[in-house]
Amino acid sequence: MKALDTPALVDLLEGGARIRKVLRRWRGEELATTEVNLLELAWLVGASPSKTRAGRMAAVTRLRRRISVLPIDTRVGEEAARRLLRGGPLPGTNALSMLCALEVSGCDELVTEDSRQLPGKWRFRVTELDKRAPK
Repeated sequence: MKALDTPALVDLLEGGARIRKVLRRWRGEELATTEVNLLELAWLVGASPSKTRAGRMAAVTRLRRRISVLPIDTRVGEEAARRLLRGGPLPGTNALSMLCALEVSGCDELVTEDSRQLPGKWRFRVTELDKRAPK
């Protein structure tokens, strides 16, 4: 399973070249994101100009139906608690929830914009969107 972080989802919704390159490589793979990422998208839609909100929210709703959306559930909470008890570098709670959801769901790769914002060691690979490609 391959996962999309919020910046990758935004790029996808905007028809960006950076994510198209990744999706060609992932052809045939199950695509996923988490409830946290979709909540972040809803927040971004809410911050957009009012005349574009309905269309943008409809696009997010269509996206929700087309990819797997991983829940933030008890398994995620337990994994996050284990990581918090171990110490070491950890992201904020939203990112920790997302990363733990990917971890417990067996994700093998996540694409994001800046991997430095996702510290810690994970069983999946973190890939960055190509910064040289046009958005």
